[in-house]
Amino acid sequence: MKPSLFLVFSLYLGLLFLSKAAASDERGRYVALFSFGDSLADTGNLVRLGSSQFSTIANLPYGETFFQKPTGRCSDGRLIVDFFAEALGLPLLPPYLSKEEGEQDFKKGVNFAVAGATALKQSFFYSKNITGLATNNSFGVQLQWFRDLLPSLCEPSDCKEYMKKSMFLVGEIGGNDYNYAFFQGRSIDAVKSYVDDVVNYIMDAVTELILKGAETLVVPGNLPIGCSTSYLTAFQTSDKQQYDPQTGCLTHLNDFACHHNSKLQDAIKVMRERFPHARIMYADYYNSAMRFFKNPELFGFPKETYLSACCGVGGQYNYNFVKTCGTSGVTVCKDPSISPASLSHKALVFLSSFLWTPVVSSPASMNFSFFLIFSLLFNLYLSEAVAAHKNNYAALFSFGDSLADTGNLLLSGANMFPGKITDLPYGETTFKEATGRCSNGRLIVDFFAEALGLPLLPPYLSKTHRKKDFRKGVNFAVAGATALQKSYLDRMGILNFVTNQDFSLGVQLNWFEQLLPSLCDPLECKKYMKKSLFLVGEIGGNDYNYAFIAAKRMDELKSLVPHVLKSTMHAVEVLIRKGAKNVVVPGNLPIGCLPIYLTLFKKFDRQQYDPQTGCLTYLNDFSIDHNSKLQESIKVMRQRFPHARIMYADYYNAAMRIFKKPESHGFTNETPLSACCGRGGHYNFNFINWCGHLGVPVCNDPSSHVSWDGIHLTEAAYKSMVQSLLCGGLTYPHIELPPSTCPK
Repeated sequence: MKPSLFLVFSLYLGLLFLSKAAASDERGRYVALFSFGDSLADTGNLVRLGSSQFSTIANLPYGETFFQKPTGRCSDGRLIVDFFAEALGLPLLPPYLSKEEGEQDFKKGVNFAVAGATALKQSFFYSKNITGLATNNSFGVQLQWFRDLLPSLCEPSDCKEYMKKSMFLVGEIGGNDYNYAFFQGRSIDAVKSYVDDVVNYIMDAVTELILKGAETLVVPGNLPIGCSTSYLTAFQTSDKQQYDPQTGCLTHLNDFACHHNSKLQDAIKVMRERFPHARIMYADYYNSAMRFFKNPELFGFPKETYLSACCGVGGQYNYNFVKTCGTSGVTVCKDPSISPASLSHKALVFLSSFLWTPVVSSPASMNFSFFLIFSLLFNLYLSEAVAAHKNNYAALFSFGDSLADTGNLLLSGANMFPGKITDLPYGETTFKEATGRCSNGRLIVDFFAEALGLPLLPPYLSKTHRKKDFRKGVNFAVAGATALQKSYLDRMGILNFVTNQDFSLGVQLNWFEQLLPSLCDPLECKKYMKKSLFLVGEIGGNDYNYAFIAAKRMDELKSLVPHVLKSTMHAVEVLIRKGAKNVVVPGNLPIGCLPIYLTLFKKFDRQQYDPQTGCLTYLNDFSIDHNSKLQESIKVMRQRFPHARIMYADYYNAAMRIFKKPESHGFTNETPLSACCGRGGHYNFNFINWCGHLGVPVCNDPSSHVSWDGIHLTEAAYKSMVQSLLCGGLTYPHIELPPSTCPK
C-alpha cells in the first residue's frame, strides 16, 4: 500500500514551512559542485567515449522518466548527483567530455564520473588477469581531467578561494573494482585483498583536492550489492541460509560492502585528523538503500517485486547478462517508480533525501538545512506519488502557438522569431538547454501533462528526427501560429514575422488527422479519442498581435474576432466528431500587461492605465471582448454536442490574479510588468535587443518575474496559472482529476 497522499502532503507542508527561513542562505552556500565516480554519477561521459560496453544507455528507455530522452545516465531519470545539485541551488552538472560540443559554463560545476570506472588503474586489474573493463578512465584519469580544467575556472590567485567555496563529491567509486572481480569468479578473500588499495587511492585523491583548497568533500560508501539484481542473478543459490530473511538479499555480499565501508570510514577519520579545517563527510549509501529493502512498502515499493529489475527480461529477478536493458525485446515495467532494486528515479529521490539526515551522513553538522533539502526531495516524491494515481486520461493532445509549442517551430526550420529560442537562456531553468519552448522552463501544457500523470508532450515534428511514442500525446502547437490561414491574413496586410510558413490551426488539425491512424486501430479510435484530453489553444493571440504591430485600427482588429472564433470552433467540432469527449479551450491573456504591448503603445495619459496593475486597460478590454465571445461560442457548441465536455480555461483571470497581487503569488512587487530577459526601457524590453541576443542580460531569479522575454511568461508564472486553472475554479466545467491533485 502506498503512503497516504494526505499524510505525504501534510508532512511535506510541515517540512516546507520549517525550511523557508533557511532556504535562501543554504542554497547559495556553494558556488560549484564537482563529481567523480562511476555509473552511479555519470551524466554522459561514457556515451561520449563511444564505449561498446553499456552502449544501450544511449537509447531509450534510459532517461524516459524525467528527461524523456537518454542522456548517458544509467537510470530512468535523475541520479543522486542531480538531486544534490538541485538541493544546492546549482544547475545539473554537465559531463566533462561535453566540452567538445560547444560552449559550456563549467564554473558552477562539472561531472567527471564515467560509467564503469574503477578507483584503481587499468594495469592493476590486468596484472590480476581481470579483464573486460568498460573504460580505462579510472579515478586517476578523472582527477587529471580536473587538473587540466581548473586553470580555466579560476585565476591562479583565486583558485584556493574558489575551491574553498565548492563542494566535491568523491564517489561512489570502488564498486567496479569489486564488480569486475566478482563477476569473473574471484573469491571474497581475493577481492578483500585489495580493499585497502582502493580506499587508499580514494584518500589520496581527497588529499590532493584539499591541498588545492577544497574544504567540503563528500565521500560516499558502496551500495548493498547483495540486493542488486545482477548479483542476485549471478550468485543465485538454493541455500536459503545465504539470504537475509527480512530483505531477501545475499548476506555474504552485503557483508563485503560493509567491510569496504568500514575501512573507508576509518580512513576518513584519519584524514579529518590530518586536515581539521576541512569538512570530510561520509555519505552512507549502504544504509540509505537498505531502508528501501527492509521496509519497501513504507516507501511505496511493492514487496512482491522490490528486488526485480524494472527494465529486463527473464529469471526470478527479471535480469540476465545477455539481454540487458535497452536491448531489442527487453521490456520495461509500466511504473519504474515501484522498483528500488534497479535504483529507479524515485528510489534515488529517497536515497538522496536520506543522505542529508544526521544519522546517515557524518559529521552531523553539515552546514545544510536538513529541512530545506528534505522538503525539496520529498516534493519530488509527492509529485510522483500523486502522478501514480492519475490515469483519468490516456493521452493529451495540444494545439496552439508559442504559449504551448514544445519544439515544433525549432524543428521546422522556419523560425524567424527575433528572440533566439534556439539557444540558452531559453530553457535554462528546468531543461538546462533550449528545447524550442518560449520560456525559461516549462509551459502550461507541461504542467497539465504532469498533473495528469502523462509524459511531457513531444513536438509533432520530432517524428522525422527520431522515433517517438506518440500514443500518450503529441504537441501540434507552433510558436507564431495563427487561428486563421496565412493567406487570409496576408490579403489583409497582416504579416507573420515569426514564421515564413503556414502553421495555422487548420494545418495543425491536418497533422493530427494524418497521425491518428498510427495511434489506434480504426475500430478503437473513437474509444481512444474518448479517453484523451484535447487542449485547443490558446490560439488567436497572434492573429491580433500581428494586426496590432501592423498598426491596424481597433475596428479592423475586432472584425477579425468572429473569424478567429469560427476557426477555433471548427477545430473543436472536428475533434468531437472523431470521438473526442474532453476538450479544453483557453481564452487569451491580458495583453495590456505584456511588456511588448506596454512598450509599443506607451501612453502619457495615466488614465489609460489600470491604477492597481499598471496594465493598459483598452488592450485588456480587447482580450476580454475576445474571451467573452469565445465563451458564447462554447455555449453553442455544448448545446450541439451535449455528450461532450467542452471546458473554458480562463487564462485571462489566471494571469490577472498574479498581476493584481504579485507578492501573494511569490513574485516581487517591483517587477511584475518587466521582462526578466531583456534590455532597456521602463519594461526592460525593446525591439532591437531581444532575449537571447548577444549582450542581453537575464535577471538573477526568473522565478521572481512574471514576464520572461517581454512576450511570454516565466515557468513560475505558468505554474501559478495552472494552480488557478486546475485547482482555483478558473476552468469550467473543471477538468476531471483525482481529488488528491488539489489538496483542500
